[in-house]
Amino acid sequence: MQLDGFTVVAQIINFLVLVWLLKRFLYGPIIEAMAARQQKVAAALDEARQKSEQARAEVQKYQDQRTELEAQREQWLEQARQEIAARREKWLQQARREIDAQREAWLKAWQREQTENQRALQREATHRLTEAVRHALRELADADLERRMLEPLLTRLRALEASERATLAQAALGGCVISTAFPLDISLQQHCQAALRELLGDGISFAFHQDSNAACGITLEMPGHRLAWTLDSYLDGFDAALARVLNAPAADAGHDDPLA
Repeated sequence: MQLDGFTVVAQIINFLVLVWLLKRFLYGPIIEAMAARQQKVAAALDEARQKSEQARAEVQKYQDQRTELEAQREQWLEQARQEIAARREKWLQQARREIDAQREAWLKAWQREQTENQRALQREATHRLTEAVRHALRELADADLERRMLEPLLTRLRALEASERATLAQAALGGCVISTAFPLDISLQQHCQAALRELLGDGISFAFHQDSNAACGITLEMPGHRLAWTLDSYLDGFDAALARVLNAPAADAGHDDPLA
């Protein structure tokens, strides 16, 4: 095949036109499509990278929050344990105080009960002892014992204050009755009247009264006043003194005996 210059030029021109047409209508859209596709892929990758970074940030934030919550949880647990321990100790101390108070109250109540029982036994023993002594002395009482009891009565009169003795002397002007369980002989009556006049003054009228049912002893009775020295009055005083001794606290054990 013989080629001339025109044909070659025409072929070149055709080729260039074909290249331009391909570039214009084929390669251009393809390249643009590829570029757009690449941009979309890049955008998608960038978005994915951003989302990944956001996800990592969220994960880190979640981990930080979790770490903080764990730390707070341990702190709260420690505070709760300390508070529980403090309350437990407080409750235990309160329970100990209440138990100690109840035990002390029970012990005091028991001691009071024991003391009351002991005192009741002591009072009963005192009463029985006094009654036994009273019975024995009544069995042994006679006129001679009653005569000897006149002197303690006179001693009591002498021991009175002057004002008290003056009051008795004034009352005795209204009459004085001397009562005994056994009859007094004349000499003893005269001795008794003389001693009383010496203590209370003259001008007193005396009357003697004998009552076999009365307690052994001598009793002076005048308007508004009564002075006696009898076995019963002595034993009543002895009973009261003995009861005071038996009921006295242990601290008073070293004191003088009031019965002496």
